[in-house]
Amino acid sequence: MLGRRLLLLAALVTVGVGNASAQDAPSPPGQQRVGADLGIASALGIVGVNYQFAPFHWVRLEGAVGWGPTGAQLSFMPKLALGRGRCAFTVGFGPSLAVGGQQAEAGHGPNPDRIPWLNLDVPGIECHFHTGFSFQATVGLTMPLADFHYDFAEVGDTIHVGQLFPQGRAGIGWWF
Repeated sequence: MLGRRLLLLAALVTVGVGNASAQDAPSPPGQQRVGADLGIASALGIVGVNYQFAPFHWVRLEGAVGWGPTGAQLSFMPKLALGRGRCAFTVGFGPSLAVGGQQAEAGHGPNPDRIPWLNLDVPGIECHFHTGFSFQATVGLTMPLADFHYDFAEVGDTIHVGQLFPQGRAGIGWWF
């Protein structure tokens, strides 16, 4: 349901941008973007910073550092950007690594120092303005590549390799 709403919002924004006059057309974004994101089970955890390099208008290479319940998050995500106007739909897929988190109490299930993940960001949207300011948001799926056990307020469970979880993030940034 949330995915449909985001897709509808993205379509409305794109249609509105398409109707803008030529003098309102934004200049293309720069090739580099620095931003900050908030997320839920995302490739960069709950909060993080990211850097994107766009060698072509339709390719984005993103590196991010953040923090989440499984520790410090390090991620790399190649993305495709579909659209040449002010807004583009984005699709991304890439790995991340959680390091230094201690999810489980002593003696409770597997408790690795590092947890590798695979992340899929689709659908996503990124809109930029002539000032370089941009907004991006995405939903998708994440999957651990190692078993781990978590304990939280006397509740816990083991998460197994290959389990899929919904994830999402949104953030602001600047192209230069």
